[in-house]
Amino acid sequence: MRCRLAAAMAKLAASGQTIAVAETSAGGLISAKLLAQPGASKFYLGGVVTYTEASKTDLIGVDASKSRPTATEPHAYELAAAVRAKLGSDWAIGETGVAGPAPNSRGIAPGVCAIAVLGPGKRRLTKSLWPDDQLNASDAYGQAPKLPREDRMQHFSAAAIDLLCDAIAVEHGDL
Repeated sequence: MRCRLAAAMAKLAASGQTIAVAETSAGGLISAKLLAQPGASKFYLGGVVTYTEASKTDLIGVDASKSRPTATEPHAYELAAAVRAKLGSDWAIGETGVAGPAPNSRGIAPGVCAIAVLGPGKRRLTKSLWPDDQLNASDAYGQAPKLPREDRMQHFSAAAIDLLCDAIAVEHGDL
């Protein structure tokens, strides 16, 4: 992933394009992965961790009232569109989910995550993750293994970076 991300960010920097991030359950890990790339100041405009309903509204103007669903692809898209508009970037990532260990206040299970990547113009990719679905395994009792919170956060951020690299490859050619 590191080589692919480095190639994607080099393409953004070379084209003069920029990116912004709005993340919830990844807790800043998406931004950290982008900022760890050489030349990040050429492409990274900023990011927000909108962990609460109030922060979504106050920081980027997204209505996250209890009557609206979260941890969905439309909500991830809304976060990405809002941070892109707020910071004026060409690209944006929106991530929303439940890291756990318990369901969120709306009853959504730990491990659920939705990601949206917006590119220049109307380019858009979205992806949903379901509880620990990357494992495809069961323990001795037939129960799906449960990842620790930190592992889910890492999984969410890695999935967001993969989706971003896919979108950049479509826009700029193979990585």
